[in-house]
Amino acid sequence: MYKSLMFSIAALGLCAAQSASAEQFDIQIEGGAFYPEITYLIPGDEVKFVNNNGGTVKVISSDASWDSGEISEGQSYLLSVTPETKLNFALASDSEIAGSLSFDLAPLNMDDEAFEEDDSGAAPTASN
Repeated sequence: MYKSLMFSIAALGLCAAQSASAEQFDIQIEGGAFYPEITYLIPGDEVKFVNNNGGTVKVISSDASWDSGEISEGQSYLLSVTPETKLNFALASDSEIAGSLSFDLAPLNMDDEAFEEDDSGAAPTASN
């Protein structure tokens, strides 16, 4: 009983911590593409689609469950992400121009040379 109560309290605390740490991510619409093409986030985060494309655009989810409406140049649309949010999206005018949101962990972008071993078999030390 005590363990189950402690687990419930810990789970509740984790949920509260995640919602309190919600972040906002910007996705630029520019040159007929989304930057970044993939955005890594968690439920509760917000995504701001910013139109720098030179004309009016509309972003739509792959199942049409959400859309941005018309976004004029220099304007933006804010999407609150929930576990039910459809994560794939594209421009309504051209479905080939697409992007996605992901609840996966972001891949590490490590420079392979920085982690190569030297002749002694030891990894190099960090430098500033």
